[in-house]
Amino acid sequence: MRTLLERHRMEGNGFPLIGGHRGCACEVQENSIPAMQKGIERGASYLEIDVQLTRDHIPVIFHDIHTLDKTGLPGLVQDHTYDELNQNYIVPTLESVMQWGRKHSVYFALEMKSHHYLTSSSELALMPIMNEIVQGTGMLGQVEAFGVNYESLSALKSLNPEFEIGLIVPHIPRDAVALMQDLNAMVYLSYVYNLRKDEIAYLQRSGYYVSGAILKEQRLVDYAIEAQVDMFEFDRPEIFQARKG
Repeated sequence: MRTLLERHRMEGNGFPLIGGHRGCACEVQENSIPAMQKGIERGASYLEIDVQLTRDHIPVIFHDIHTLDKTGLPGLVQDHTYDELNQNYIVPTLESVMQWGRKHSVYFALEMKSHHYLTSSSELALMPIMNEIVQGTGMLGQVEAFGVNYESLSALKSLNPEFEIGLIVPHIPRDAVALMQDLNAMVYLSYVYNLRKDEIAYLQRSGYYVSGAILKEQRLVDYAIEAQVDMFEFDRPEIFQARKG
């Protein structure tokens, strides 16, 4: 992912990279490989997808922490095996997505889903398995893992210093650059309304990349573009195709 961000910054056209949120909001299932394919076809520069660990320790792409609405199964992703989750809902594995991404030269922002009091052990268990899969599929240079659980992200970074990470920062820290330095992170992701223009510029001057997160309101999209964040996610990346370039 660093290569994509560095290239984009050097090109200097002032328009953010657009990530396809869960692939895209389209006629196919979110977080599925068909949705990812359509997201790229519709102009996404990278894909934002969600990674969780099943009970039998298989990393899968699934957005919700709770499984009832999508699969009919009570509980959490971590409570069920891969085969159980797939009985009523198609759940791709991280490995299959990474193999597809390698074949098609796709970049990914991998969100580590977290309800810390429920999922912290599962998140820590995910880190070495995810690292092995990403390295084994040759995708290390095309991904960034990010989330709110800095403990698990730090564990991943200790395991593999070359695995790029991003921090979801839902608060306003005293010193954003110091936070990034402490975690050895690459991408600072926050609600764009928590980011002043001077703070974005400070992070960027210090060598970091700023994401405006998933945006839905037009006023926030407009501000993110005006403030020159490096990237943000959107459900319909095709809207921005005419403005990229």
